[in-house]
Amino acid sequence: MLAKEKDCELEVSEFYLRLATESVRLFSNKQRSMCVLGEVVDCRAEAVATLPQYYTAENLRQHLDVIPTEGDITLKFTILESSASTIEGATAMLEEAMGTSVAFADAVSLILYDFIVEENKTDILAKLGLTPEAAKKYAKSLIRTKTNVIPIR
Repeated sequence: MLAKEKDCELEVSEFYLRLATESVRLFSNKQRSMCVLGEVVDCRAEAVATLPQYYTAENLRQHLDVIPTEGDITLKFTILESSASTIEGATAMLEEAMGTSVAFADAVSLILYDFIVEENKTDILAKLGLTPEAAKKYAKSLIRTKTNVIPIR
């Protein structure tokens, strides 16, 4: 039986698009195969629940400030229904941890942020086209806090 899929269509900012394309590039290189955004999100969906363990609420909010979600670029991708449910289910927990509202598109952005941090690719700042001031501010949030939890991926 084939897994059910969900088509996603988000209206995102240019920086969000750049974050997504850079994540696909890094993920493809890691997999040694050409991948699509849906594969990155499917692979990383389970990590959404652990984000507050690795990042302060301020760093998560700062990511969403520097890489705004809403914009005028349509981003379409398909993910597994189970990934969509996992992400949608985690938005309330993220809202509580961050003290602000978190939409599905925000949660996906945070998953991609976590992937970039995990890959330790701080050179992404230039590729995202951030201004020097924004890059300096954003670089401070590209840090995972120490935890005694060992992620299984």
